[in-house]
Amino acid sequence: MSVVFVVDDFHPASAKRILLSDAWLMSLSATPSDELLALEATTRVWHFAGANWSRDKVSDISLRRIWAKDPNGPIAVGSKGVALRFQGAAWHPIPPAAPIQYFDVHGTPRHGLFACGNQGSLHRLTDAGWQPVELHRHDQFRGVDVAPDGTIRLAGDSGVCLRVAGEEATELEAPDHTFFAVRSFKGRAYWGDEVGVSVEAADALQPFEDTGIGSDLRSDGDYLYVAGIDAAWRFDGKAWKKLTLVYDNEFRLV
Repeated sequence: MSVVFVVDDFHPASAKRILLSDAWLMSLSATPSDELLALEATTRVWHFAGANWSRDKVSDISLRRIWAKDPNGPIAVGSKGVALRFQGAAWHPIPPAAPIQYFDVHGTPRHGLFACGNQGSLHRLTDAGWQPVELHRHDQFRGVDVAPDGTIRLAGDSGVCLRVAGEEATELEAPDHTFFAVRSFKGRAYWGDEVGVSVEAADALQPFEDTGIGSDLRSDGDYLYVAGIDAAWRFDGKAWKKLTLVYDNEFRLV
């Protein structure tokens, strides 16, 4: 079961439900024009442009993450090195660099688009296709962030958290958790793992907010957003707001 709400100022009283489906929607992202794209496990994409949802099968290979903020068009990544770009009202395949499992994709217009996955993979998208960034690692990277200054951060299993600046990769001191996501926000880097959100300080991570789990982190520049199991949080740099999903005859936010 999946449910999607639109809220104003993260206030539960303003919540408007725009979708309730038996399908498992495993990744949700908004375009720069505020259209919504949701990945249904694991080969279909839902599209909402302000009126109705459409649903299309876009791949025969399982997809893992959809990210719609890139100005060149939404991109979806998944198994066997598959990547698809939405341009001209259609999804177009990007030739794979290697048959690895992509878990996440992120980038900036200035520094480019990067995807991460298993076998220590970090790939940069160029006009010629995906190009490997050699890290000489074999970790499973679940989350990637490209900061405004071009610094790349990778969140992985078993406490592996990397900061890549130029040609130098630094492994940060972190607890032995599974890290799912990382996002830069207002000059700092925040990391989501199985117990909450940490903040990067020098070459180490420090506990920052007990969210129970930080499975996905996003930012629009004004706020940092954290998704958990049945709750979501918004951070403005000083204070947090929280929304919790409950069910009492219907799904609603409190």
